[in-house]
Amino acid sequence: MPEATRAFAVPISTSQFSCVGERSGNQDAIGYHVDDHFACFVVSDGVGGTAGGELAARTAVDTMLNAAVDVPSITDDAIQRYVNGANSAILAKQRELTAQHKMSATVVALFIDRDTSQARWAHAGDSRLYRYRRGLVIDQTEDHSLARRAGHANTAAQTGPLVASNLLYRALGARHELVPALSPVQTLADGDAFLLCTDGLWQRLSQPVMERCLQLAASAEEWLALLRRAAETRGGEESGDNYSALAVWVGAPQQVTLAAGAG
Repeated sequence: MPEATRAFAVPISTSQFSCVGERSGNQDAIGYHVDDHFACFVVSDGVGGTAGGELAARTAVDTMLNAAVDVPSITDDAIQRYVNGANSAILAKQRELTAQHKMSATVVALFIDRDTSQARWAHAGDSRLYRYRRGLVIDQTEDHSLARRAGHANTAAQTGPLVASNLLYRALGARHELVPALSPVQTLADGDAFLLCTDGLWQRLSQPVMERCLQLAASAEEWLALLRRAAETRGGEESGDNYSALAVWVGAPQQVTLAAGAG
């Protein structure tokens, strides 16, 4: 019986891209680790174009991945330790490089226990995680921005004046102690798909467009290719920001989505 209930680790496939957009440099960073028992995916974005944003984002990704690989876990304590380790590493860089003493970064991360088919995610700032099932969004992180707090999150589907969309009240490097937003433990289903992305992407694309790209895709790579093409067509709104994404497929999303559509 034990072998029947846990014969194989949950299958995972991934793809990623990072584009400079209309900016002169790229302050987004992406990284992931997948082994037989545990997987960790991290996306970070240097905040506000401040000096050191690129370094802050890369420091966040590298520090979190190293910590998660050393002590893999999806417990509250472990994930908070990963995030606060990245926060401390950025604060140390601020002290070391005085010209970049205001460097900070957003972060969004997904952690998967492949043995139990359970997942959790954490974030700080306005980089987002979307969870899809049968081709539709079922979970989405809440931005730590003044725009979201005011109830005016800006997307490509909305018009009207921007409401401080780039002002964050939570980010790595902004204060000595950081409490990330942390999801409950989630049980994965065959066909679940995750998208981790920076604000440069989700500001360009409406949710229906993002869902449609998933519904048309036969693989994680094709999904991101469709999203990238749509983002390039849409343009960069007013900021022309970098835009980056990391796709995570659990099992066979295309088969589950197509089966749902056929029904």
